[in-house]
Amino acid sequence: MKKEYLEGFGLGEFYFGGAHVFSDNGANFLLGSNGCSIIMDDLLLERMQRKKLSDGLKIKLVQHGLACVPGKEIFRCEKKIDIRYFIIDLTKRCNFDCIYCFRNFQDHSVIERGILEDVLRYITEYCTQNSIKRIGVQLWGGEPLLALEEIEYVVDFFGKTKLEVSFDIETNGSLITAEIAEKLYGWGIRVGISLDGTPNLQNRQRPFTSGVPSAKAVEEGIGNLQKYYRKDIGGITVVTRYNYRHIKEMLDYFIYHLHLQSMKFNVVRDNFNASEKGLALTEEEIIWFAEELMEYLLAFHCLGADFSEGNIEVRMKNLLQRSRISCCISDGCQGGSHMISFDQTGNIFPCEMMDFSEEKVGSIYDEKPLADQVRLAMRRNSFFLPKIGEECRNCPWWCYCGGGCSSRNRYLNRDGQVDKVECALNRVIYPKLIEGILKGYIGLEVG
Repeated sequence: MKKEYLEGFGLGEFYFGGAHVFSDNGANFLLGSNGCSIIMDDLLLERMQRKKLSDGLKIKLVQHGLACVPGKEIFRCEKKIDIRYFIIDLTKRCNFDCIYCFRNFQDHSVIERGILEDVLRYITEYCTQNSIKRIGVQLWGGEPLLALEEIEYVVDFFGKTKLEVSFDIETNGSLITAEIAEKLYGWGIRVGISLDGTPNLQNRQRPFTSGVPSAKAVEEGIGNLQKYYRKDIGGITVVTRYNYRHIKEMLDYFIYHLHLQSMKFNVVRDNFNASEKGLALTEEEIIWFAEELMEYLLAFHCLGADFSEGNIEVRMKNLLQRSRISCCISDGCQGGSHMISFDQTGNIFPCEMMDFSEEKVGSIYDEKPLADQVRLAMRRNSFFLPKIGEECRNCPWWCYCGGGCSSRNRYLNRDGQVDKVECALNRVIYPKLIEGILKGYIGLEVG
């Protein structure tokens, strides 16, 4: 695939803002620095290069956010505080002892009912004040199913409001009986399973606190969920030094044994609370993993597998829809601006991964409006430091990445530096997606 950069230019009142151009198979993918894109054939690209544009092409470029005319500006990547996703830490209890866990589970607390009610009222009042009708709520822990009564309370609370709420939980799956599966389905909760691969890999990375293997219990939990959710179950696999070379086996297991429809492969983050150190991959290993994952996903797709990798799917939507679907990889880190997290005392954090008191945004008991608390935190908290390096200045993926994961950097004491993990993944995945689009083996349907 050929790559070049087409500089911006003006033609009277029309202005084209410039774009990275990826060419293959007689087709060209133009990607602006704002993340907007358009696909055109060689003839239209030649007209662009010669600055001989028809009125129709000018209109298309304006519509796709790559050009402007009077009254219609180029789309800009400008963040604003528009919080629509709320994460609530229900419990620090957990029945697993994952080798990479970043949380300190010295206490086994569950959020007090009075504080939980205060958090829910705070969310509801914020939405009323800002005319917000639809939100997402993630019920989080620890293992959230160890706080099942609190989950039911949250669902019942919002059921009495006018808000349209999408509920999520990420569970280790070991506690899901047929009865619990039925409850979760009846409550309308989307369930994700944390599962780190084949039974041997799962048992190595995610044993019970007793040390007993967990894979069998998780398989049974998934089976109970599937009685109600059918194929609408996905989850997260944490990629470490132990499992990153076993992509084919993991995909085989997920697709043909467990009959899962999707998973996200999240590269592990180093942290000082992990029971095992040295689990992170080098940059070269991340690149190898990403390349192998893309190749195997394509191979399984060619075999007819109905399976997607969630992070890759988000990147595809970034390219084709300029989507902000992910708070982590769609528009840089949106912690604090699109998403916030509540701890068990009502304190507010920009991300559920932040167990650092100095990164607190504010509190539900602070009389300042939430947006004001966030603005103040953005001026003082290291979490919000801009992340940009020399390698970012001409990077086609910068608008999606924004320097990567702020919480990963925080755990590595690398505040304000580029997240090397996200950078390495993007350098592999985005070009391969574009190449697949241009060659026709990756479809344009993004649902």
